[in-house]
Amino acid sequence: MKSLLLLISFLVLVQYIWPQRTPEPLSHEEQRLVAELRTDQAYLQVSCRGRRTVASADKDASYRLNALEAFAGGNKRSKLKKACITKEGDPILSYLTVDNGKASIVIDTSQDEFGPKRVYSYQCGELAIGIYFRDLKSGRLVFQKTAKIEGGQATLQCIAGPKEIFF
Repeated sequence: MKSLLLLISFLVLVQYIWPQRTPEPLSHEEQRLVAELRTDQAYLQVSCRGRRTVASADKDASYRLNALEAFAGGNKRSKLKKACITKEGDPILSYLTVDNGKASIVIDTSQDEFGPKRVYSYQCGELAIGIYFRDLKSGRLVFQKTAKIEGGQATLQCIAGPKEIFF
């Protein structure tokens, strides 16, 4: 009985300590990339989905439309960034760069206290604009491509392999 209690106590302790292990620090290349992105003044700030204000909605939609035109046009350039806040209040920074018809997204979670503390890079094979909303029938979020953006609710969809990233 004593050994069973000791074993259970040990398992509870391991379960408590295991998730709190320190993540590996960012590599030198990731640190350089994050520093470069944070100091680049060419990035235009857009709002996170659901946090748009009346004043920022039209501006955000026009910035996103310009990024889509740069992707389709081939010789234009567009740089957008957004800073979304987690439930705990930590920032998740995302950067969209469109240059010469190629789009890439970098997501920086290095400041997320309870997250993976990593930097993720994606190359967009396709970039579309539309509206991202909750479908009342299915109860899930749905992306609908559209050419007409009303009320500044534009969202960009980046298809990076099997992954969809919304910006």
